[in-house]
Amino acid sequence: MNKIIDMQEKIEGKKQKEQLDKYRGRVETIQKIVQCSSCHFRCAMCGLQVSGADPADKTPFGFALCEGCKSEFEEYMAISGGKKTPDVFWHNREWLEIWTAWLSYRKAIIAFTASREFKLLVEELGSGS
Repeated sequence: MNKIIDMQEKIEGKKQKEQLDKYRGRVETIQKIVQCSSCHFRCAMCGLQVSGADPADKTPFGFALCEGCKSEFEEYMAISGGKKTPDVFWHNREWLEIWTAWLSYRKAIIAFTASREFKLLVEELGSGS
C-alpha cells in the first residue's frame, strides 16, 4: 500500500512549480514586501533605520517604530480607544484614517504570512524550486 501515488497531489505540486517559474518576479516582490515590512532594523511606519535590538521598543503588535512614529502610534491607540482626546491640531479624522489604514495593512500582512498558501510558497522556495 505504500507504493500508491496520490496523482492529485502530484498534479497540484507540478502546477505550483510551474506557477513559481512563470511568476518568479512576482514571487520575489511578495518576498520583498513581507521581508522588508518585517525588518526589525527599520521603522515599520516611516522606514527610518532603528536599532531593533531592544524588544521593549516594539509595539504590542510587534512592530519596530522610531521614536516619532511610536509616539504618534501611542497617541492613535489612545485616541481611537476613546481614552484621550487629541492634544494637537493635526490629530484629525484624516490622521486617524492614516493610522487605521496602516494598522489594517500590517494586520493583513500578518494574516497573509500565516496563511497556508504563503507557508507553501516559502516551503517551495526553500526546496530550491
